[in-house]
Amino acid sequence: MLIGISGAMQEEIQFLSESMKISETKTIGMREFYIGELFGKDVVLVFSRYGKVAAASTVTTLIEVFKVDLVVFTGVAGGAEKTLNIGDIVIADKLVQHDMDASALPGFRKFEIPLLGIEAFEVPEKIITLAKQSALHYISENMKADVSKSDLEEFNITTPNVVVGTVASGDIFVADSQKVQSLRNEIQNLMCIEMEGAAVAQVCYEHNVDFIVFRVISDKADEEATINFPKFKKNAASHFTSGIIKRFIKSVTLD
Repeated sequence: MLIGISGAMQEEIQFLSESMKISETKTIGMREFYIGELFGKDVVLVFSRYGKVAAASTVTTLIEVFKVDLVVFTGVAGGAEKTLNIGDIVIADKLVQHDMDASALPGFRKFEIPLLGIEAFEVPEKIITLAKQSALHYISENMKADVSKSDLEEFNITTPNVVVGTVASGDIFVADSQKVQSLRNEIQNLMCIEMEGAAVAQVCYEHNVDFIVFRVISDKADEEATINFPKFKKNAASHFTSGIIKRFIKSVTLD
């Protein structure tokens, strides 16, 4: 089994690379792919860069060049579900491209991917379960060792919630509460909004490769999003995502 790990934060890739036994590095499409072993599993690690096109290109390389059997994608996101707070973790069970709209053409629904007839890409239940267990384990066993008490207090993080739900992706950094409410009205069980996950899901679907996407809530996707984002990403979220991946990699198996 070969696992492709791709993230939207350079910091988390750095943390993970420090734990890897790297045997080779390849530069493809302006990206550095680290090939090696992580907790006894063969992995390829890469920074995806930002946005749907960048993520899709990266994951296509993981699948076509490296022949990975499973794709793990992580990063931060803006919370759409009102009960979520900074530091909470969302495990995707469905992913939607919220900026896909061909409905002006006959026969297409909003969010539907033309020619696929799919509005939401679904994650296998067994992988969702393992990802949730990995997140809960990290929070209870490792979080306080990784993130300083002062940073946890600044972002009002005690015990983050881990939820399963829909992730919406689009090439927009959403910082508009009215936009969030509009998407909540249109997308069932919407938990968070980001810029890559549904593109990753589409590529994996088209290649019949299993995948998991999880996100750490960095802001409320509202008018204060740009104020909260940079420090949280650097000091907390990158530790969260890399820590959860480490636990996930230790436990994952493929039939």
